[in-house]
Amino acid sequence: METKKNYVGRTSLLISIIGLIVVQALIQLGYLESKYWHILLTGFEAATIGGFADWFAVRALFHEIPIPIIRKHTNIIVRNRNNLTEGIVDLVTNKWLSPEIINEKLTDVQIVKNIVTSLKEPENTQKVVGFLKQISTRLTENIDSPEVVNVLQALLEKQVKGMDLATPLGGWLKTAIERGDHNTLWDMVLGSAQKTIHDEATRKQLLKLIENQMQEYKDEGFWKKIIVKFASEVGGVDNESIVDKIINSMTSFIQEAKNDPNHTVRLKFDKSIQDFAEGLIRGDEASRKIVTDLQAKLVDNADAKVLIQDILHNFKISITNELKENDTPFTNFIKSNVDKLLNELETDTALQEKTDRWIKETIQQLITKYHHEIGDMVRMSLSKLNDVELVSQIEEKVGNDLQYIRLNGAVVGGFVGILISVIRILFL
Repeated sequence: METKKNYVGRTSLLISIIGLIVVQALIQLGYLESKYWHILLTGFEAATIGGFADWFAVRALFHEIPIPIIRKHTNIIVRNRNNLTEGIVDLVTNKWLSPEIINEKLTDVQIVKNIVTSLKEPENTQKVVGFLKQISTRLTENIDSPEVVNVLQALLEKQVKGMDLATPLGGWLKTAIERGDHNTLWDMVLGSAQKTIHDEATRKQLLKLIENQMQEYKDEGFWKKIIVKFASEVGGVDNESIVDKIINSMTSFIQEAKNDPNHTVRLKFDKSIQDFAEGLIRGDEASRKIVTDLQAKLVDNADAKVLIQDILHNFKISITNELKENDTPFTNFIKSNVDKLLNELETDTALQEKTDRWIKETIQQLITKYHHEIGDMVRMSLSKLNDVELVSQIEEKVGNDLQYIRLNGAVVGGFVGILISVIRILFL
């Protein structure tokens, strides 16, 4: 804020000069004949001299006064700028902000408690959540990049290839067969088979297959060709009828397998799965090799990299959309964890003290290591000011107080002048 300029020094000097002129004129004109008026005249003389002397002293601090010989002792601040700067640096770094002073002040400061109190205010909590959302957004920006995909694939390959999946897989398969958990899968597979058999595309494929077989049969010899042709003409061979019979037979077979858990096909398949599972459990080399080969193909396959990238890309999109709004599951998760952390810090005094000690020790180490930066910062700030700006800033801060030096010079000079005049009259 700009300080209103004080003119008390100038006013006091003007009063002294005017007083001197008026009293001297009245004495000369004979209006003031008593010798005691000379006491007042001497007072105004001394006040004028004192006022001028202090004006010169104050002026000489900030500006150059063009008087030969004397001028080299004026403009004190600018001429001694380097010494003044180093003096300020020394005062700040070694007195006001010395490491000992800063560490002493830190001792009584409850850093964590004050931080928690501030952060628990709703507007500050919201700022923390916003900051964490920005960090999360930045972290997920390149999560689907080829570099990340390669790293994850390498980790997956290392983990999957090193895992023993054969034994737990064997145990799971055996338990699932014994409990009948796979019956639902049978129902789904057989039901899908029924739909596929009755599909028009399947019928066309079967019809084409029969026609091809008939053609191959006819191509085997002349008499076979005559027999097939004759049978076709008299209605003994009907491809459509054959397809219908095949479909009906397959449908009946599938329905029987579907309705009977103990159907021969199902039992044979279950037995094969059980034998495979038991082989995995007891460490059968051939069985385990199937699983290990599958593990290797899973991570070495080029499709695995595409799958990982698709998963990461979808994850990035989901997180980005979550972070755009303030009331989403992920944002609420961040809020709840921030609140939880602040509540824990607020109630756990031991954690506060431990964290305070760590922060203070870290600050003390940084202060010891980088304390010279304070002086460099002060020095750099002062170096940015030219001479006019430096003088202007100092005058702005102390100029008004220096005006009272001029006032004091006039007042004290006046009293001393009066005192000397009185002594002269009384004793001389």
